[in-house]
Amino acid sequence: MGTVDLHELRVYQLAMRVGEDVWSMTIGWEWLAKQTVGLQWIRSADSIAANIFEGYGRYSFKENARFCCYARGSLRETQTWPEKAIVRSLVIEPAASELSLKLEALRRQLDNYIHSFGRNQSTTVRETHSDDPIDLPPLEEFLATLGSPS
Repeated sequence: MGTVDLHELRVYQLAMRVGEDVWSMTIGWEWLAKQTVGLQWIRSADSIAANIFEGYGRYSFKENARFCCYARGSLRETQTWPEKAIVRSLVIEPAASELSLKLEALRRQLDNYIHSFGRNQSTTVRETHSDDPIDLPPLEEFLATLGSPS
């Protein structure tokens, strides 16, 4: 199975863009707003791309899907912060609405990406590994088979 560079995946690209958009929206806030809403919003937005990236580095589609589900949870958290930011007069409605549209597009892309793993569960992302334990001899026995140094 050929692999695609993660940076070519639209879902990852959009997740990275959302993180940068949130950063840009919150960077100029006053200390209290930045330390409460801003920090949480940045962390949840950045966590979307980070979890997609971590899942991509896992061995199986099942593990990848699990991290993408974590990304989806972070995305849902990220969707709550624009509402709070509007109510607290931290962002203006048009900017929050534009970000909300990106988040909804990202949610759909992420859902489709996760669903694609279900179609490929019989194979792995990178390499195969077995969950069966490996039967290794005791260390002394193994070293004895190598012979003693001359």
